[in-house]
Amino acid sequence: MSKYLVYLEMKPFLAQWLHHHYGNPVVFPAQSAENACIRRLLIPQPTATPVLRRGNEVAICIPDSKQKPVVTYNYLSHHGCKLLAEFIENTFRLQLWSDLSAKEFSQCTLLTAVRAWCEANGISTDYDYTLKMRYQRMRRAYLSAGIDLRRKSRTQEKKR
Repeated sequence: MSKYLVYLEMKPFLAQWLHHHYGNPVVFPAQSAENACIRRLLIPQPTATPVLRRGNEVAICIPDSKQKPVVTYNYLSHHGCKLLAEFIENTFRLQLWSDLSAKEFSQCTLLTAVRAWCEANGISTDYDYTLKMRYQRMRRAYLSAGIDLRRKSRTQEKKR
């Protein structure tokens, strides 16, 4: 992996998820779809001034490539950064959906499942309601298309 980096503005829970799974700076696996996306969007630096990190942006390593050597191709445009951020968010949503839909049929509440998922993926439980609502919006979108993925039985919470 090269020492060249691009910086993306990401939501805090996405940044935590990225750092948990891919390190800091973020290094995607060699043959990943994310690296393919980065390589496709890279262009030569338009100015001699390097792009510096601002605020809480996530640092992502640029993969080296024979077709696009990182010494020359080391810049993502504003729209390229937005596209890569959307791509990463889609991967996040796929994992969220896959993991939570499997846990939803267990005998626990959705919020408990979301909290457990957050802990397992390096995300602060401060974002548990945010992620619960995201999951419920995805489930509702399927429901509006006629695909019912809801739990078929109710769970009883233990009273303490």
